[in-house]
Amino acid sequence: MRRLTQSAVVLSLGFASLPQRKWSSLVIVASMACVVAVLLSMLSVTAGMLRAYRAGRDPRLAIVLSPQNSTEYGNGIPANAVGTILDAPGIARGTDGHPLADAEVLFWVPPMESYFAGSPELRGIGAAGLALRPNLRIIAGRMFRSGRQELIVGAAAARAYHLRLGDQITLPGGEWPIVGVFTDADSILEGQLVGDVITLASAAHMSGYGSVRVRLTQPNSFNAFAHWLTTNPALKVTAERQSDYAARTVNLYTAFFAALTYAIGAIMAVGALFATLKLTYTAVSARTHEIATLRAIGYLPFPIAISVILEAAILGLAAAILGGAAAWLLFDGRLVADIHNVFDLSVSPRLFAVGIAWALTLAILGGLPPAIRAARLTVAAAHRAR
Repeated sequence: MRRLTQSAVVLSLGFASLPQRKWSSLVIVASMACVVAVLLSMLSVTAGMLRAYRAGRDPRLAIVLSPQNSTEYGNGIPANAVGTILDAPGIARGTDGHPLADAEVLFWVPPMESYFAGSPELRGIGAAGLALRPNLRIIAGRMFRSGRQELIVGAAAARAYHLRLGDQITLPGGEWPIVGVFTDADSILEGQLVGDVITLASAAHMSGYGSVRVRLTQPNSFNAFAHWLTTNPALKVTAERQSDYAARTVNLYTAFFAALTYAIGAIMAVGALFATLKLTYTAVSARTHEIATLRAIGYLPFPIAISVILEAAILGLAAAILGGAAAWLLFDGRLVADIHNVFDLSVSPRLFAVGIAWALTLAILGGLPPAIRAARLTVAAAHRAR
């Protein structure tokens, strides 16, 4: 109890002297805030993409792919294999008695303007594909018609690529008009163009499909479903839970960028750490008379050391709040088009926690050596240093 009381007193004295050390304290806060702001602004890319890929997850969804292609691109699933896939056990059925499954294609649209860094993805779906996406809502125009060269565009893709109702998209087979705009609970689908799968596959001269999306009767039906498909001699396919496929896909995009972000953050953190270390040493030196007085009246070394670390930690917390607030104001909700993915950046509460942990770690590491020096400072040495 005595140590806690002494620590509180020493800490209050330290903060009382901050006006005399305001510029050095502001440098500590500013340097850490810059590190946090840069770190969170870069991590908001991966957080936004993860949120888009995870939106609308259903544990009953599974996806069937060709073993030659671990993604939905291409046409590795022959058209004559789809019927066999639909015979697999565990597939749910709609009110009409048909399996809730949809063979789909996915490919890239050529850049529509030379200044675009990327281009939207184009997905072909059937009637069952709409049933598998209950969050899909037409907010302008209408749904495309089966058998017609028509497209609908996600709200995010419409904003990113400046697409509107009536615009023509050049694809194999001619010009495809945009007849509707849709939302899908902020999922990655909102960054895509969508059309009728049979019409798209025919126009692109595709002989097969890239994936078959299915809804299972219940989540634990997946193992039996996947085993039946992979052991069927008439098929050469693989199966994944939709959530696992989304996680694997998004990691292809985010793993390198996240590693690069932390590497840049670490480099900046080293500079902030040395600044904190130097300025905290300076603060301890400026308080030698105060420390000498406290030691002379019986204060223990431990409370003095703790007060130095706590002061640095509180400054670090203030820096984290400022840096996190700056990143949130500048980047949260900002729409980006990353090659073929369109999504909103996200400075989430989890990222705020990362920023706070980063700043507190820097503050404690920067304050620890000066705290040890302050704790070891004897009364006589403190008076000699005056």
